[in-house]
Amino acid sequence: MNTKTLPVLSIATLAYLIQPLTAGEWSRWHGPNGDNIVEAAKNFNPDLNNWKISWQEQVGLGYATVTTADGRAYTMGHDGESSETIVCFDAATGKKIWDYTYQGDLIPKMHVGGPNASVVIDGNNAYAISKDGQVINLNAKNGKKNWSAKLIELLEIELPNWGFGSSAVVYKGDILISAGKTIALDKRTGEPSWISNVDRAAGYGTPVVFTKSGKDYIAATDADGISILNASNGKEIGRHDQKVQYNLNATTATMLNDEGAIFFHNNTNSAVLDFDGKSLTEKWSDRKLKNPFTSSVKYGNSLYGLNGKQGSSAILYSLNTSTGEHNWEVRDYGFASLIGVGETLLILTEDGNLITAPANAKEYKEISRKKLIDKTCWTNPTYAGGKIYIRNDQGILICLTPA
Repeated sequence: MNTKTLPVLSIATLAYLIQPLTAGEWSRWHGPNGDNIVEAAKNFNPDLNNWKISWQEQVGLGYATVTTADGRAYTMGHDGESSETIVCFDAATGKKIWDYTYQGDLIPKMHVGGPNASVVIDGNNAYAISKDGQVINLNAKNGKKNWSAKLIELLEIELPNWGFGSSAVVYKGDILISAGKTIALDKRTGEPSWISNVDRAAGYGTPVVFTKSGKDYIAATDADGISILNASNGKEIGRHDQKVQYNLNATTATMLNDEGAIFFHNNTNSAVLDFDGKSLTEKWSDRKLKNPFTSSVKYGNSLYGLNGKQGSSAILYSLNTSTGEHNWEVRDYGFASLIGVGETLLILTEDGNLITAPANAKEYKEISRKKLIDKTCWTNPTYAGGKIYIRNDQGILICLTPA
């Protein structure tokens, strides 16, 4: 491993850029602050033996996370034939409030298929992206369509190998979507505001907006690496090339500080990059640290994430962001996903075990573990409004509440 010292600061520079959120809501990909952590969790009980299944529903094939707003829960799924559905539930009861069904391709390449993106809620608007690249804006209250657009036509690209994976990111008056090129669509009309000046094969990660020295930038991944774009016009400013296996660059970059330090990882390599306003510089990298599409969680000077591909050999780790040195490793976690709830890691393994553990860089110690669901779980859990949501690729959605 090649290491150099990197100053450690904190993320939290984006709150003013994104729609206002009620404490405890998870209305977009990676949660309230875009860092995969919900901080408003003082009453969270990490002992899963004190949680019960409140309700369970079938939402269709796919991997879309659950998002929440105003007492409602949203997700997406596919019927396995020719239709996708966006669905809205009463978060308290699981009663369906509305659904919106449309023609959409399954694209089951090396997985069951179905949508990847989260439904993003911005006030009275819901923004969804289908597996085949339809961008759909619905009224979040009643499910009526406001507008739709097709990424393949707007970006003049072919369908990516694994369909589209990026969730929408609300930024000022636009929504941002990455698929090789990054596009800003007027969130009221769906008309393009700008398209980035790049022409690379699509990645599957969601773009990240960040601020450095008073200027806004976008970290956007594609099949061959990561670019830093001007947030006002999409012009590429910095670039780091990283060829990945199968062109499967599907993780969301993790901002490490307010000065442009970025953790970028995929199924081939992991690296910390420093953006100085003009270019990207690699601070350290580790080709042994690999993950196809599970994003990491940052607490202080430490990152928590998964190393490895599908199967029981995958490793849960904590590492020092300054040096890349590992604090600890735990084997046999399978291809898990994780979020942060207060100071607790909430981990969902691919075989349906939900696990809690302190976000502690000194040692790893499980608090509790509970088997809740079968089949393949590649979707991040959600914690919002005092509830835990998990789903599998077959579309079984479970809502847990304190017992």
